[in-house]
Amino acid sequence: MKTRPKALIASHYCAVLPATVLPTILCALVLAGCNRDAPTMVQLDQPVRVVSVNAIVDKTSVTATGQVRLGVEAPLSFKTPGIIAQMQVDAGQRVAAGQVLATLVMTDLDMQRTQAREQLAKAERDLARTESLRAKGMISQQVEQDARAQREMARAALTAANFNHEQAVITAPSNGLILEKRADARETVAAGQPVVIFGRLDKGWVARAGLPATDAVHINVGDAVQVRLDTATADAAALPGKVRRVAAASDPRTGSIEVEVGLPSTKERLLSGMVARLEFSKSLSKATKKSAPVSLPLAAVLEGNAGRAIVFVLAADKKKVQRIEVKTGRLIDGGIEILDGLPTGAMVVSEGAAWLSDGDAVRVLP
Repeated sequence: MKTRPKALIASHYCAVLPATVLPTILCALVLAGCNRDAPTMVQLDQPVRVVSVNAIVDKTSVTATGQVRLGVEAPLSFKTPGIIAQMQVDAGQRVAAGQVLATLVMTDLDMQRTQAREQLAKAERDLARTESLRAKGMISQQVEQDARAQREMARAALTAANFNHEQAVITAPSNGLILEKRADARETVAAGQPVVIFGRLDKGWVARAGLPATDAVHINVGDAVQVRLDTATADAAALPGKVRRVAAASDPRTGSIEVEVGLPSTKERLLSGMVARLEFSKSLSKATKKSAPVSLPLAAVLEGNAGRAIVFVLAADKKKVQRIEVKTGRLIDGGIEILDGLPTGAMVVSEGAAWLSDGDAVRVLP
């Protein structure tokens, strides 16, 4: 028996196959070739950044912007109105304790003092004559008492005139600095009108800043503060300050609580009014830390509605994320407060959460 060649057999079968079958076979062969040559698609893990809940709770520093001032800055003025005779200092001048700063024209005050002296002398004479007449029984005791009262009133008037005369000269209460001069010679000033603003150098320099009440309640006298002057170079070390005073009431204009920080001696030139950046360390008790509110960046919170929202946290293997629902509160410090639902020690996705689904594999960026 003769065998047919394979080519003839193949042509025979092709001839007998229906015309509709051949295209199907050819397409299958082409698809098989395409699948064999196509590269395998690799699914990359979603890159994210995370933030630790514990790190948020333990954040106990507060920053504020304040002003540098002398420890005591006071306006000095005359007790009585008058014309300034001499203005012996200028703004920025250093002065010694007891140094004369300004004086009034003394004409009126000299006349008042002279008049008070004469009135006292007359009252003394009247009292002496009255006592003599009383001893002789020529006048009543009441007349003598009235004369004695007049003498005491004259003495008081002279004391007041002498005091006003002394207060017509402004002297430096201590070694200090003239921060501002608000009047000049030949100028008429009212009683109590500030003539110079005086700063005491013996009280040192301070920085004052206003803090919200929520932060100020955690600041105590003696707490360490890092102070950075705006005039200092970028590589200059911060000045180590300490809290001197925390105001007991808020400022009615701003609602903030003023905190005063004492500054150490420094080679930096300090000027009253210069700006300083203050970093306070809160004094939180364990109970306060435990109950301190947790806030997350707004980018970490999704689908917020009626006090509920969604966040993604890292699973135990730190390779996948888990979708959980949390209870949200108010907006604080540029984030949102989380009241409930966030596990202790959770690592929350802070960047990239919008592209995630429950159970997605992730790659944590530094």
